[in-house]
Amino acid sequence: CWMKKIVSSLIACLLIFLSIQPIHAYTNINIELYSQYAYLYDRDTSLVYMEKKSNEKIYPASMTKILTVSLALDYITDLQEVVTIKQADFKGVVEEGATVAGLFPGEKVTYEDLLYGALLPSGADACQALARLIFGDVDHMVTAMNEKVIELGLQQTHFMNVTGLHDEKHYTTAHEMALILNHALQNKEFVKVFEARSYKSSKGNHQWISSLQNAKDNKDMDVSLINGGKSGFTDEAGLTYASTMTIDQHRLILVTAKAEDRRKRNHIRDAATVSQYMDQSFHNVVLYKKDEEIDTFWVLKSFQGSYQMKAQQDISLLVEKTINKSDLDIQVNIQKWKEAPIYKGDGLAIISVNYQGEPIYKYIETMPETIQSSTAAIVLHYGIIIGFPGLCIFIIGLKIYQRKKKKV
Repeated sequence: CWMKKIVSSLIACLLIFLSIQPIHAYTNINIELYSQYAYLYDRDTSLVYMEKKSNEKIYPASMTKILTVSLALDYITDLQEVVTIKQADFKGVVEEGATVAGLFPGEKVTYEDLLYGALLPSGADACQALARLIFGDVDHMVTAMNEKVIELGLQQTHFMNVTGLHDEKHYTTAHEMALILNHALQNKEFVKVFEARSYKSSKGNHQWISSLQNAKDNKDMDVSLINGGKSGFTDEAGLTYASTMTIDQHRLILVTAKAEDRRKRNHIRDAATVSQYMDQSFHNVVLYKKDEEIDTFWVLKSFQGSYQMKAQQDISLLVEKTINKSDLDIQVNIQKWKEAPIYKGDGLAIISVNYQGEPIYKYIETMPETIQSSTAAIVLHYGIIIGFPGLCIFIIGLKIYQRKKKKV
């Protein structure tokens, strides 16, 4: 029994490990970029399609505001609540030459205005107002940001301010910035702000457009495949950009850093180039459709009998258009006999996908419901194992135990 428990624990640990590890794709796409750092991965499968010095330190510049807005949304209960801008919200902004949303002391705005003002025009004034209103001051929000970094398991990221102004101790990597954005995108309100191309403030006195819309209007860029993005710039960071795109039903995140030439907006050119390449060269291959049977296993210590494991959603991969499902070697690693109870969310199987003999993807299928064990099934189970005499002893012992339990 103890050996079985150890094996079960090891399998559980393996399932957890696989479920949180980004998986490298069979290819690292080679596209000429202006940016010196890049990371592209699929939010749905964790497959990584591009790595260009993605684990080396970068300065995020205004990509920082992704976490500022995301963290603020964790605490805002009413987006339409009216708040007042104060002089303290402009501390250091003018001196550092930070970009602003154009707010002014004494102005009445909504929290929603501040969120859009932080991301679309990249307003340092809006960010510092959020920090003061929600956390009391900037320093307390910075502390909360670094606590969130730890919570997300990031080891190469640290923040010193809420705006992205340069500081040697304010850094991240392209990889970890992508994970911060992925976390932020779990909030639907954040997605609305992040993907907005324009916004008019509640009083109608501010009209802001995104960096994407600006690139389209002023540089005639084709940014139609990019869902949303947050740009940044400092002399030390260069041009930085965190963006999202949807390619044949797959949601991708691209983070780039250290591009040059602000006038040409080369960071956004990189995102446009990557999105167009992925759209032209990759397609979705469905491994299992939702509710399609994957495998069957038997449940011991329960009258469940056999259990059909079905896909709880479409399980698919974004692969090059030259690859079809028939080119992939799909293997299901599952225990054919499992003991009840089996709980909802327990790992059931590891689905491994190989291409040309190389592993490219692993998917964890989990239990969609709970199967409880039953006393009668347990008695039958051990009766078969130990035979009739042993079964009688087992039943007598069980009865004595139950009586003692009632007396207690």
